[in-house]
Amino acid sequence: MAGILITNAYSARNKGDAAIIEAMVRDLRRRPSFADAEITISSAAGPDEEGYPEAVIHSFTSLKNGLAKSPLLQQLGFLLLIYPQTLLWVAGRRFLGLDLPVWSRLRGLLRAYDAADLVLAAGGGYLYTRTPWRGSIILLSVIYGYHCAALLGKPVYLYSQSVGPFAGRFQQWLVRRSLCGVRLVFAREEQTRRRLDRLATGWKMPAVHSAADAAFLLDDATAPCGLPPRTDDSLRVGLTVRRWFPDGDAQADYEEQVARFVRQLAEEANAEIWFLPQVTYGAAGDDDRRAARRVRTAAGDSPRLHLVEQELSPSEIRGFCGAMDLFVGTRMHSNIFALTVGVPALAVGYQPKTAGIMAQLGLERFVLPIEQLTAEGLRERFNQLLDERDEVAAALQTGIPLLRENARRAARLIEEDFSLLGRRD
Repeated sequence: MAGILITNAYSARNKGDAAIIEAMVRDLRRRPSFADAEITISSAAGPDEEGYPEAVIHSFTSLKNGLAKSPLLQQLGFLLLIYPQTLLWVAGRRFLGLDLPVWSRLRGLLRAYDAADLVLAAGGGYLYTRTPWRGSIILLSVIYGYHCAALLGKPVYLYSQSVGPFAGRFQQWLVRRSLCGVRLVFAREEQTRRRLDRLATGWKMPAVHSAADAAFLLDDATAPCGLPPRTDDSLRVGLTVRRWFPDGDAQADYEEQVARFVRQLAEEANAEIWFLPQVTYGAAGDDDRRAARRVRTAAGDSPRLHLVEQELSPSEIRGFCGAMDLFVGTRMHSNIFALTVGVPALAVGYQPKTAGIMAQLGLERFVLPIEQLTAEGLRERFNQLLDERDEVAAALQTGIPLLRENARRAARLIEEDFSLLGRRD
């Protein structure tokens, strides 16, 4: 029975992350070699996390974040405590067979790495930076899991990833160096494949394959609770907003543009707008309901604007999306949830991954960059989507099954490669 450690999970209170992990586990268990695998998830939210389908332990990120409240002290703690102790423990284990005494929480994580037969980095878009110094330390704590596993002689695989952008060349070097110890990388969109090709120049890099986001594999949807039956011909629009900009003025402007847009829809287009919370991870200051409340207030608290306050599962969000006519999402996975139930979506892109994933369905024309977002631009593109919704819905009937088949490549190729390693041994 294989032991699998899934690293780089963020939080099950991010339902996009939860969907990725759930889909990964399901698809891995469909493979004969992994059907009875003992799977453990290393999460940034730590072992108290609920909502994942398997046992959860600390990650390097959760250990770093638990050292102090100050981000600066967290970064210093990682460099001065976690990083050197990890190297010491790994060296002792690999070369002397010792289980050296280190910080107890860190020791538990390292033992999980040592016990695993293979290590899988969860799919997602966390290999990027926005700032030079702090971004480098955050990135180091993210990629250190690959390095640690490789030092212990474990095969490492990166599930469907979006990679970049980076704030500096040093960060590109960090990622390039960490990937040298990886066996396979799966790019979930074309921009990532091209970026990895550039990073590979002059380096011995792993094979890169295309595999769509694992969340496309989810096929269950729960009937939405609290959504009243239709009583008229009003247009139902689902929507997600989020905190993205570190600059308060830029965040306020983004929210104001969305507020103007939804106010226009409610007043002029006979629309009912439903704010759905994809992320409710308040401990990390990442709760979509806070931004949604501000947007609804700025839009005038119209009775046509509905804020869903309860925490929803990925299945419940998909159920809500399926009851909408159209969707407008800043959260990329909320768009994926809508698209997989056949609802046309307009995406607000906060990273290149958004355009890349929408392009896989031929929908890149329905992506607006968050930095240049205006209410007028939103309304214009929304009207275009409204005009073309029948054609888009028909295209989804063909495109979604193809992406699901492509997403299954990751588990299949990982199983094939892992089986080859076993035969060589």
